Amino acid sequence: MAKKSAGGSKTNGIVIKAKATSSRILEIGQNGIRTEFSNKGTMSGKYRGVHWDTVETQMNIDGTSSWRVKFIQMTDKGDMLVGEGEGTGEAPNSKGVAKLKGRGTVMTASERLAELNGKQWICEVDNNVATGFATVRVTFQ
Repeated sequence: MAKKSAGGSKTNGIVIKAKATSSRILEIGQNGIRTEFSNKGTMSGKYRGVHWDTVETQMNIDGTSSWRVKFIQMTDKGDMLVGEGEGTGEAPNSKGVAKLKGRGTVMTASERLAELNGKQWICEVDNNVATGFATVRVTFQ
């Protein structure tokens, strides 16, 4: 979550709360299952707004995964950001929550968010595979 530092400025990150809106099974094989999910949610922190993404996931037989994401974000001030990245995930726990980690880049033509153009981001995700809800904590580097 974005917290204020002693100087009063927000930390360098956002929190995304998203829900899967559609899913597709792309391939089933001896090594696991390849799927695609589309998600939509809200963002808070450094900026606020709406987030859309498409994630292609390789779910391995042991429950671990690797994934690639492409996203669009629109802030409540009308700024658009786009990006992509990739990461890995652990097998879901007994409550159906999988922990994921990843990294990528973000791009924007926004003057207001120009310092983010081309920046690297890292994320930690709590993905509830049973409900389709995910909380993504993003930090810009």
